[in-house]
Amino acid sequence: MKKLISSLSVFLLSLTFVHAQYGEDALRFSQYSNYGTARSLGMGGAFTALGGDASSSIVNPAGLGFYNRSEFSISPVFRNLTTSSTYLETASNRKSSNFSLVGQASVVFSKPGRNGKIKRSNFGISYNTLVNFHNEHKYSGTNERSSIMDAFAAETSNSGATPTDLDNEFQPSNIPNQGFADTREAMYYWSYLINPIEDGYTVGELTLPVYQEGTVSESGNLGQLNLSYAANLGDKTYLGASLGLQSLNYNMVSNHYEQFNEAEAEVIKEFMISDDLIVSGFGANLSLGAIFKASRNVNLGVNLTTPTILGTKETFYSTVQINPVEGAIEPDNLYTTVESLPNDFKYKITSPLRANAGVSYMLPKKIGMLSVQAEYVGYKGMGIKNNDLSQWSDEQTNAIASDYNNVVNIKGGLELRKSNFRLRGGLNYMGDPINANDGVDRSKLIVSGGLGYRTSKFFVDAAYSANTFDSAYTPYTLSNEADFDSSLISNKSGNLSFTIGTFF
Repeated sequence: MKKLISSLSVFLLSLTFVHAQYGEDALRFSQYSNYGTARSLGMGGAFTALGGDASSSIVNPAGLGFYNRSEFSISPVFRNLTTSSTYLETASNRKSSNFSLVGQASVVFSKPGRNGKIKRSNFGISYNTLVNFHNEHKYSGTNERSSIMDAFAAETSNSGATPTDLDNEFQPSNIPNQGFADTREAMYYWSYLINPIEDGYTVGELTLPVYQEGTVSESGNLGQLNLSYAANLGDKTYLGASLGLQSLNYNMVSNHYEQFNEAEAEVIKEFMISDDLIVSGFGANLSLGAIFKASRNVNLGVNLTTPTILGTKETFYSTVQINPVEGAIEPDNLYTTVESLPNDFKYKITSPLRANAGVSYMLPKKIGMLSVQAEYVGYKGMGIKNNDLSQWSDEQTNAIASDYNNVVNIKGGLELRKSNFRLRGGLNYMGDPINANDGVDRSKLIVSGGLGYRTSKFFVDAAYSANTFDSAYTPYTLSNEADFDSSLISNKSGNLSFTIGTFF
């Protein structure tokens, strides 16, 4: 049993620890922004009623029916991000950048149809990065109301674990002052962040206020490989279907540091907890689409994409490092570093149903085109499932239905042509999918523009999109909302994309 040398007065905390990670994961892995070729990005992604671009494979496969020759293209992407956060009335800023060699890559094979009804029969293979998870932010401030230890004490109290249970879940390592715990609760306990009381657990250090500082770093991507087919029926009707195969690679590393007044601290002067979450997965969906020529200059397009069933595996582990008050902890029971053993968990995510409807208009004298579309995304229909935990699965799915909104995103784009040159602009408004009363509007408006040059043998396109949106990060939660705070974040993202393609 671990022991303290100094005596501590204790009091009962009536707290509830809430962990909403899985609903957040479902949204994180389902909310796409702009993707595809630089041409599509420059026009705000409004390609449901347009064709002749490799982005059609994932936006509306019917658009591949417009091809009358084969094509190969590739699109590298550079991303720049600035985050400004406010936590406990203290502002923090962070800048970062990210480069992806393959934001999009595709090959389209076009050939004449075999009968009179099908004029062209086209097949496409493409890869698109749907979500680039690269993100970093920092928060800091002095908290006079609580410590993250309050959340740890509540979590352990609610688990029902006894001190004997936590003793049995701990194993000293061969390295001095370091140990390993089977559970996070045992990690909290053996690093002296919590202590037992009659009806549960309390914080290991009672001193307030406490200086808090943290960083969150996300990386990885959600990519989709599409195998697509489209038919051109008499240059009037275009039909397409696409099988999407998704691959997920996500990593989030968070560090939370707390420092107490050294003159008043009784047990711990400072500590830091680091969490590492690694998620990988694979899933599939099916997309069906059609484009109709309503007139010589007007196209109407529709597309439906089934929910993706994404099988995922996550690995999560934590490390606590403490700097104790000298003499407060018996040397034989002092573990300044305690790590939780990696915890693997498998579950399935059902992403939202997506439906698009759009219209495009060819400007007079073929000087360009205008395209707009509406995209429905059914976030309330997302699901989380583990085959061995039916009750837990139902609770997660019900929470998603309560915490998220279905949205309609609006996209619009314009392309102007002069000889071989192209000038483009676009807007993409994405509705707020989160049903929260925290005063944060998480809707997004992506403004984009681009240039292009096209010959009979090759083409080069460039696009830049700017996105400013608000978000929030909560290091921990307590039963009383007045006792904890969130970091309110302003995000400014810029994406520069190039597409190089050739015909064959």
